[in-house]
Amino acid sequence: MQGLQGFDPSKHEWIQAWLARLTAESQLLPFFEPSGAHDFGRLLTALSVEDPDRFRAFSSQLFPKLLSALLDAETDDSVWSRLFDEVSSSFPEVGGFDRSQILWLIRQVQATDDLLVKLRSTFEAGEMNVEQGLENWRQDMLAGAILPDTLRPDAFSLGCNLASTPGDVVFENQLFQLIQYRPATESVHQNPILLIPAFVNRFYILDLSDESSMVRWLVDQGHTVFLMSWINPTEMLAPYDMTHYVLDGGLAALDQIDRMLPKTRTQLMGYCAGGVVATLLTAWLNARGEDRIASLSLLTTLLDYSDPGPLGQFVSAETIESLRKPLTEMGYLPAELMLRTFASLRPHDLLFGRMLNSYVLGQRAKPFPLLHWLGDGTRTPASLVLWILEQLYLKNALVSESRMQLAGQSIDLSAIDCPTFLLATESDDISPWQSVMMAADRFGVEPVCVLGQGGHNAGVISPPTKKRHDHYRLDSSDWLNKTIAVRSEGSWWLTWNEFLEKQQGSSVSPPTPGGGIRPVIEEAPGRYVKQS
Repeated sequence: MQGLQGFDPSKHEWIQAWLARLTAESQLLPFFEPSGAHDFGRLLTALSVEDPDRFRAFSSQLFPKLLSALLDAETDDSVWSRLFDEVSSSFPEVGGFDRSQILWLIRQVQATDDLLVKLRSTFEAGEMNVEQGLENWRQDMLAGAILPDTLRPDAFSLGCNLASTPGDVVFENQLFQLIQYRPATESVHQNPILLIPAFVNRFYILDLSDESSMVRWLVDQGHTVFLMSWINPTEMLAPYDMTHYVLDGGLAALDQIDRMLPKTRTQLMGYCAGGVVATLLTAWLNARGEDRIASLSLLTTLLDYSDPGPLGQFVSAETIESLRKPLTEMGYLPAELMLRTFASLRPHDLLFGRMLNSYVLGQRAKPFPLLHWLGDGTRTPASLVLWILEQLYLKNALVSESRMQLAGQSIDLSAIDCPTFLLATESDDISPWQSVMMAADRFGVEPVCVLGQGGHNAGVISPPTKKRHDHYRLDSSDWLNKTIAVRSEGSWWLTWNEFLEKQQGSSVSPPTPGGGIRPVIEEAPGRYVKQS
């Protein structure tokens, strides 16, 4: 994750980078953070690199005592006071922290009964390896990981075992690179597919390992596939909001495809927030009378925010105003904060269990490409974050009676009349499936609505060869009634491909990279996806 990659862990500059990241993030945290815990975390981070002997002393001597007291719900304030004194005598750098704040934090942790039971049994069984656990923590910090065992640069490399489908970058601007993937069949479908991933993560969720790559699978089905690889924005892109992402992003990509492959109409797919870009682009073109989209596919995309699910709890007019000034000053939302927000929706899966295994038991999980991708987030421009919070979460502007305006055009979902496909997933905490399907009646056509098994990410990346998930074709009489849906065995990709094939056009010879009119800039996956 940005901020730590490229720094030499043996030198002081690593510490400075980490402390700078903590300081920047703290300006955006809208919740109470005990200063003592924050200071102690800074100290341990510094010691792990600058004074490893004292770090190991803490790992082997002091930390087990603190953990033992934490696991004992009967531990009173006098015991904690003695432990604080012992820590302070060994680490006088911590002096001056507010003990009342630390005790408040401890009581919150002790109130998490199920976690404490698991920790206590682990402790009593003598299965802890705190020394190795804190070394695992140190390695995660060096990698820039916010969640345990996510970023694993020792196991994964872009272009090798991640994002390895052969292709070429055929266009780039200040916002994205356009990748054209090489054909795998003797002939291809006439109409190409443009994949628009979310802009809060890197695109390779759609091109994971060979056996879990949607891109590779689509190419193998005879589709000509283009994909947008968003840049990892710095403060230079702070003014960029959704209008820029639609026009300088989606529209610019579509324009290039139309030039390279004339006499075709593009099948558009948007994933999560990329689906908002795809929807706005389609509606904007329709308002201008431009019939350029052959079909629209939206994967786990919220359009109707009347019930946005758990994330809606974080958003109010007050919280937006509290974020406006620090967010504007920084110029972007750090990837770390976005990841923490997502992790808070599933704390036991993404936080507690993994922290217990990695940092208390000292056990490293097997490297997993999806988790590596999850930890490899990107920044989001400040103006885009504020646009999403205000226009979508607060105003629900995409479906409100007073229609949204974008670049001089009125956005009307009911005017979208191209074939439309909606996917939701049963265990999605970010885009709850019922909320996704609330938009089904907003279009000018009856969409194909599919409910897949799994969550926001694993439910989408469901290759047919894995046979992990089944899916449901929802009924138009009641999109939210799963009991009347038709269940199909296997991946939803198969039903989606049937939908795509109806708009695929004739069979043609595979196009050359760049359509023969644009030179290849570099091979896929390109530079943008590798930017820290």
